[in-house]
Order: sequence, then C-alpha cells, then structure tokens
Amino acid sequence: MHNFDIREKPFIIFWELTRACMLACKHCRARAQKERHPDELTTEEAFSVIEQITEFGETYPLVVVTGGDPLMRDDVFEIVSEATSKGIRTAIAFSGTTLATREKLERMKDAGIARIAISIDGSRAEIHDYFRGVRGTFETSMNILDMAKELEISRQINTTVTTFNMHDLPNLVKICIEKEVALWDVFFVVPTGRAKAEYMPTAQQFEDILNWLYDVKETSLNIKSSAATHLRRVEYMRDKGVQPEFGELYYELRAKLDEIEDELGIDADGKDEGLKNKSIVAGAHGRSLAADGIRRMMGITDGRGMFFISHVGEVYPSGFLPIVAGNVRETSLKEIYSESKIFQDLKDPEKLKGKCGRCEFRYLCGGSRARAYAMTGDYLAAEPRCIYRPGRFELIKL
Repeated sequence: MHNFDIREKPFIIFWELTRACMLACKHCRARAQKERHPDELTTEEAFSVIEQITEFGETYPLVVVTGGDPLMRDDVFEIVSEATSKGIRTAIAFSGTTLATREKLERMKDAGIARIAISIDGSRAEIHDYFRGVRGTFETSMNILDMAKELEISRQINTTVTTFNMHDLPNLVKICIEKEVALWDVFFVVPTGRAKAEYMPTAQQFEDILNWLYDVKETSLNIKSSAATHLRRVEYMRDKGVQPEFGELYYELRAKLDEIEDELGIDADGKDEGLKNKSIVAGAHGRSLAADGIRRMMGITDGRGMFFISHVGEVYPSGFLPIVAGNVRETSLKEIYSESKIFQDLKDPEKLKGKCGRCEFRYLCGGSRARAYAMTGDYLAAEPRCIYRPGRFELIKL
C-alpha cells in the first residue's frame, strides 16, 4: 500500500465531467446550472485525460467521476468504460434524481464502476430536500441505494456537515448501516460556491463531531472525513488514550448514538454482526482497505496526493480550492502536478503558516487548505476550524 509517493503522483483524482445538474443545493461548490457548458471537454478530450492519467504509471490513481451530475452527459458510460479498460479504478458520485434509473445503474456496472456515491444530508425528507433544493430527492436517493444494492454495486453515502444537519448525524449512521454502504464520507462544509460561512459549525463543534466519528467506529460503519483532516489527529490522540476537549455537541451526539446502538442490537463492546469482517475504521493511520477493495492513504489533503479536473479541463488542488494550476488541453496532468507552484507549495507541510506550520500533525493532517483559502485568501494559512494547540506530541512524519 505504500508504493505511492504522493509528492510524485496523486492517490486520488476528482473529475468533474459537467457542472450541469437538476438540483440546487445550498452548499454547491460548483454553483451548478441546469444546462451543460458549451466548452466542456468532449468525449475525445476525456479519453485524452484518461491517457494522461496512465502517464503517472502503475499503480494508477483512483478516479472519482463527479459533477454537477455526470449522468447529465450521455457519454459518461463510454468515459467510465475507457478508464476501467485501462485498469484505472473508477468510482462515480451523481445526484439523487430520476436520471439514475435501474438501466443506467446496470450500464454503470457493465462499464466496470468500482463504487457509486450518493449524497444524503438528512435522515428525513424535510432536512435533505430542504438542503438539496428539490422536493422528492430524499426518496429518490433511497431508491437508488436500494437498486444499487439489488444489483450488487458497492455503495457510498456522502454527507455534508452543516449547522442545518449536525444534530441529525446519528440518524444518518442508522441509514448507512441499514443500507449496508461500503463507506460514509463525512464532508465538512467549505464556504465556497453557494456555501456560506454561517453554514459551518464552530471549531469546537468540529472537534465534537470528529470525536463522535471516532466513537462511531464501534459500529460496522466505515468512515472517512473530507475537508476535516484533523480527524486523523483526533484518532491518533484517542488511540493513545489522550482525550481532546469535548463540548456539548459531542455529548448530545454520543447519547443519540448509544440509543441507535441499542436499537440496532450493538452491544457495549461494539460487537455488531458487521464488525467481525471489518477491515477499516474512521480513515486514520494504518487503516486502509474497504470491503470493495478501494483503499485509502494517509496524509492526503488538497493538492497533496489529490487534485481536481474541472468540466473545462482546469486543474485545481481540489474542487473546493479553485485556483487554476493548469489546463489538460495545454499541459499534461503529470507536468501540472509536478511543476505548478501551488502543488509544490501544498505538497510541502513545512510551508504551512500559523499554528498549522508549528503543529506536530502537519504531515498527518495539515488542515483543510481549501477552508484556509476560502476564509483567509491564503491557502497556506492555519485551518480556521481547529481548536488544537500544538506541542503535546513529537512531530509525526508519514
């Protein structure tokens, strides 16, 4: 698993095939529109991108096809098939709309997709549909997950944590377990695109939710955090028996989790049926393989082990850090990742500023560079939603 040098090539690539989408989500990074952009990469150009990805050499990065809604493109199946035929593990995240028919899920499976991801931002329609801007999307999303399960397609639920839904998170654990998902990806909102700063929980609430996610590992549910790399620091501390500072939200979420564990028949030691075969927990150090074979790697954050390709071929460190480092129509992905200044900066944790630059977890965590940029205008600034005071441990290098 460690044959990857994330300074030389990315571990994961997010590829926005289109910004077109039928939804109008309150937090949308892309400010998605109903119509496709006339300058989107063509099918042939998409094939060229796939060829560029292979230039990184084996083992290839994992590619996550996203949007907008990639199902708004009729050629999405061809593009996925081309990638998987080259040996590139490919997942897809699409919107919970009626575009995701059983026939299209079957075509996606035939194209060799490794996993599908659906966003669920509330355990009830009132929460989820409000957030997504279109009524009926909660029910549609639940149906998509059920169809994918019947078709034996690996499934992932993505949840964006905001002040709208942070008290509902334990109920989402129940849905994830009941739907037997391979992974729950818990994304902490970044104020870019349509997302506003007031949607973000406070730094203490971040800490409370991350500590609660550590507790969720007592269930069979596999978890990763996105735009909240300090989960890795929380796990390191708590694995060593050091308790971070808990606030009110942690105790509220913990009490609700206890109720759900009782309801689902998980005993006090966390031994539910799914735990026996569990191979990862909450995405920390040394925990790396999901049941469907999609692995994870430590130390990855915006521009360090990952990047984002936009619908018009622009390359960013992440979709939430929209600084253009180059364009695939003009420069190869390998050259952009190796030589552009922003990637060189982000791949070197010693360049971080403020307390992130002093923190002993700067290699393991490093904070969200996207949130730092969105809130300060400096992608090397300290993570604005972290309460940790550096200096309790020795420097941790990967």
